[in-house]
Amino acid sequence: MGRTIFALFDDFPTAQRVAGALELEGYQHDGISVLIPDPRGEFIQAPHGADTTGARAAALSFSPMTIPGVGPVAAAGPLAKILSDANGAPGGLVGSLTRLGFADPDARHFYECVRRGECIVAVEAADNRVRNGEEAMRRLGARAVDVTPSIVGGEGRAAKAPARDPSRDRVTVPVVEEQLQVGKRQVNRGGVRINTQVVEEPVKENVRLREERVRVERRPVSREATEADLADFKEGSIEIHETTEEPVITKRRRVVEEIVIGRESRERTETISETVRKTQVHVEPLAFGGGNTDSHDLRGIHESSPRRGERFEQYEPAYRYGSALAGDERYRKAEWSDVEPHAQRAWEEQNAGTWEQFKDAVRGAWERVSGR
Repeated sequence: MGRTIFALFDDFPTAQRVAGALELEGYQHDGISVLIPDPRGEFIQAPHGADTTGARAAALSFSPMTIPGVGPVAAAGPLAKILSDANGAPGGLVGSLTRLGFADPDARHFYECVRRGECIVAVEAADNRVRNGEEAMRRLGARAVDVTPSIVGGEGRAAKAPARDPSRDRVTVPVVEEQLQVGKRQVNRGGVRINTQVVEEPVKENVRLREERVRVERRPVSREATEADLADFKEGSIEIHETTEEPVITKRRRVVEEIVIGRESRERTETISETVRKTQVHVEPLAFGGGNTDSHDLRGIHESSPRRGERFEQYEPAYRYGSALAGDERYRKAEWSDVEPHAQRAWEEQNAGTWEQFKDAVRGAWERVSGR
């Protein structure tokens, strides 16, 4: 029989690109619905199918209508016919979505988002493609995804929604957080290069040299020959050599200096400044009781409370949560002592550790809206 996947997107260009992307993934054009706020009627008149970003956009045929509480809208696909047929029915958009199979809180959430300018994209999917369709919607940037029984009958008419599958009453919002990891690596910071070469350098030294020369001197004498003289009276020869000193150059190699090259290590502490990102999820409970608890009503609750001297915006989520509890069928006739444990558990799941700060504001709004 199939099911219908609903999703919320920020604006019309995004919704149009999503519709085109769904067609490319094999979903039928006739099974794609789009609902967008259109107070100036610009989306009814604008040519569709063109896309200025380069992504494929679906060519959708929009019809104008007015939804109570939202104002003028443009709608295309099976959802346009369903809303047109239900125009004037009790409950407005919330009632229509509830009759299609939305849980009441989800229907009110979609209504509030459309009222603030967001768009609804819905697509018909066979049972075996529902999970892929949900993943595709989230991958394309959906802010919320909900699944109902198929809103289209076998002949293309709006079908009456059977009972809702409770297993689809959950929306998973991933909370992503970046964590800083600081490592270290070695980098080359430069250094020294040692080159050696042999160069010639002129050197001058003074050296004292000695030389001997033979000098022959003849002296006339007249005396008697002595025994020593007679001993030398024989033939022979005497050689006396002249000597001189000349410089002798020798070179010796001596180590006169050493260059010691080494590396020294030291450690330093460096503070790394960086930014990391993480997902912050702010849960804003939506008002029950016919959807008529607006910011003006909540301000009235604030002004009449002991917290009137503090900023209203700080307590607004608590007031909305309390008014939502007052409109919940499970707690409408219950006493606060029975409501508080359930309310605290649900509040702490999204706002851990803040119940004691805001519980009086939640209770005050619950009592005001429920008339206790």
